[in-house]
Amino acid sequence: MLISALPLYSNAKDPEFGLVAQPSLLSVFSPVLPLLLQKVTAEHPQVQSQIQNLQAAGMDLKVTQQAYWPTPSISMERVQTQSPDPAYTGSPQVLTIRLQQPLWTGGRLTAQSNKAIATQAIEQARLLEIQQGLALKTLQAWTEVVMAQRQQQVLEKSETVQTQLLQKIKRRAEQGLSPLNEVNYANLRLVQVRQDRFNALQQENQAWIRLTQWVPEARNLGQTLIHPNIQLRTVDELVLQQTLSQWEALGLNNSPLLLRLERVVQLQLAELAEKRAAVQPEVYVRAEHQRGHYTYANTPNTNRVFVGLSASTGAGLSLAYQLTALQNKHEGALQEIVAARRNLLEAIQSDFLNVNARQSKAQMLLLNLESSQEIQSAWERQFINGKKTWIDVMNAARETSQAELAVIENEMSWLQSFGRLRIQAHGISAAYAGYTESAP
Repeated sequence: MLISALPLYSNAKDPEFGLVAQPSLLSVFSPVLPLLLQKVTAEHPQVQSQIQNLQAAGMDLKVTQQAYWPTPSISMERVQTQSPDPAYTGSPQVLTIRLQQPLWTGGRLTAQSNKAIATQAIEQARLLEIQQGLALKTLQAWTEVVMAQRQQQVLEKSETVQTQLLQKIKRRAEQGLSPLNEVNYANLRLVQVRQDRFNALQQENQAWIRLTQWVPEARNLGQTLIHPNIQLRTVDELVLQQTLSQWEALGLNNSPLLLRLERVVQLQLAELAEKRAAVQPEVYVRAEHQRGHYTYANTPNTNRVFVGLSASTGAGLSLAYQLTALQNKHEGALQEIVAARRNLLEAIQSDFLNVNARQSKAQMLLLNLESSQEIQSAWERQFINGKKTWIDVMNAARETSQAELAVIENEMSWLQSFGRLRIQAHGISAAYAGYTESAP
């Protein structure tokens, strides 16, 4: 029995695993991220190469389906003997036209068709697997770029604050109100902030290299990478209402890796069926039209019909060994599916737990930032009144900067894990569903 065939790939829309596309929640945070994902999954050379492989697999399927039709052949031979030969006293040239049709192959033709169908399905799943991998890499690179940019913004504000504090302590030192070592300490802190800002810039440049590897025109899209001052204001709207088991079920059902491995199992079953059919005799009918005869001259054209049977077991016991080898590969593929399921569940569980952990920390980190800002202002006032040391003021400024960086790190880690969950559970198209603006 033939397994169902897949249609040739069409780039009108990406496959969605039979799910209804949901609006992209990632667009809440970034106007450009859905576009980046859309472009990388449609335009990257790996995707284009795999589309060609998929189309080639579709052509191979059409080739195997032609095996059910009669096979025509034509041969023409001319003989010349050095001495009289009673077997070749007729026409020196013979033309034979043949048309052969298999009547029964023991399941060989069906198995070959199933192999071609499974191969096409493997290429289809591999396309989805490539797209998912590119989307996840693009998401990570985008996260690194945005995080580095936001860190630079914080460090730029910190540099301004440190510069103001340095100028303030210099004036106090000139007036004899503060010792010189406090000036040196303030200058050291300013140098450290500038170095941190430079490091963040380098991290951004490295992240841009990775992002432009996936989407070369990413720098020139002319859109904001992330909405300013998001602070996960929409977290309450994006609370993970689904349980971990629901995310796991979605991930397992929509995993292109598992889909590909399942199709590999189908391919191996078809190969086993093909090898088993090889031990069965093949029955065929052949029609021939012959012009000329080597033995008798002036023979009229002859038409013949043959019904034949052929069988081959291969060299020695090779067919039995081939069947054993294919059965071993089949068992190995089943175990590979089990291992892949475990790895996928581990990834989903890690992202789910990280999303929940980051989400629970968000409010605390924002309160900590607000408290640090208030303490910084209070410590500066108390320093003037002689109740706090200059080191306390400098430490308060540093803690404010660190608190803001912690908020950014928590937000971006939350968003990256949330994006991975969305892509793995709902497919690539769900990451940019609802995005209507065309790419520049």
